Amino acid sequence: MKKSYVLFFVMVFTIPVFLGISAWQANRCGALRSDIRRLERAQENLMEENKTVAAEIANLLAIDRLEYDAVNRLGMTRMRPEDVTLIIVGGD
Repeated sequence: MKKSYVLFFVMVFTIPVFLGISAWQANRCGALRSDIRRLERAQENLMEENKTVAAEIANLLAIDRLEYDAVNRLGMTRMRPEDVTLIIVGGD
């Protein structure tokens, strides 16, 4: 008879504990889902920003752009083959 009371007592106290743990776990899972969504949005924003920066870098490194800046901003001119002098030092 005492065994059944002990079993009943254990069941009465463990069931609410398990229900509480289950509710806590569900709450934590919802918070993690929210964090995952927030991080995914941040990742998408960073990927878009990365694409924009990569396009800007490609634009700045384009040969036409470099030549234009060299001529118009720096006053450089394109070398002609006849302007190049080849010097060989220590040839055998």
